[in-house]
Amino acid sequence: MKNKLLLLTAMGVITYGGLASADVCKIKPEAESVKNPLPIKYQKLKKENEELKAKLQECRSSKAQIKVEISSLNSQILQLENEKAQLQSKLRLLPSKESLEAQIQELENRVGR
Repeated sequence: MKNKLLLLTAMGVITYGGLASADVCKIKPEAESVKNPLPIKYQKLKKENEELKAKLQECRSSKAQIKVEISSLNSQILQLENEKAQLQSKLRLLPSKESLEAQIQELENRVGR
């Protein structure tokens, strides 16, 4: 039992030591601050900011155009509703189908058909 425990401990130390020494030879990536110093970062952020401002302006102009279209459509809707109301009032003034058919029947009876 003690031999197994010693063997397992020795294997763990050897394995961990091998893994730890493997990291010593590993090449670490450059720090981001070395790749992109502050002036370069500033220029990138400034460029990105300008692009976002341009997109925002496009969205604003698109929004203005859409508002104009919406107001135009609303005015067309109001015009059509007014026209519908006028036509409905004219339709109410006209005699009904049944009364017209009754008049036709009466005229046919007078003529003798």
